[in-house]
Amino acid sequence: MRAFLAVPPDPSWAERVGRLAGSLKASLPRASWTRPEAWHVTLKFLGEIAPAAAERLGEELASVAGRAAALVLEKGGAVVFPPRGRPRVLGLGFSPSPGLAALESLAAEAEAVVRGVGLPPEDRRFHPHLTLVRLREPWPASAIAEFRREVEAWELPPWQVRSCVLYESRLAPSGATHRPLRILALAGAGQAVGV
Repeated sequence: MRAFLAVPPDPSWAERVGRLAGSLKASLPRASWTRPEAWHVTLKFLGEIAPAAAERLGEELASVAGRAAALVLEKGGAVVFPPRGRPRVLGLGFSPSPGLAALESLAAEAEAVVRGVGLPPEDRRFHPHLTLVRLREPWPASAIAEFRREVEAWELPPWQVRSCVLYESRLAPSGATHRPLRILALAGAGQAVGV
């Protein structure tokens, strides 16, 4: 199965972003916009793994999540990938904060678990973001600039992170669908990191 570990969005946050993205979509060139039900912040992409490996990872990652405090992410600016050359992915990043630092620590611990079970290490730096748009055809520079300007002006509530999820991802012509294999609750029923 194709799998990944990610943070699902806070429902109130996703509702607000959905309304704003819907308005923005109408003013920009054609592109593949991600569906709100598929939104997440990827902590670790696992690729193709055996069901037994997914089960073992779920057990080990549950321990990591259980030690991590709940956290809060604050909206940052627009992100464009790759940073140089023709943009292919547009999204929303997060501002530096104790909550973002805690998320980065959680991703690093998950990476260590994945290496420990013999899966390949990640060769790219962790860059937490929410993907909003995938560009199959190039946009003019003015459209990229409009996307940046609009997203940076959005006012959003904090993203409350209370869990991470080990997902199975199935690819289809209409887009990927993600099925939770295991929901991993974060510790800290009290105040979240970053509040």
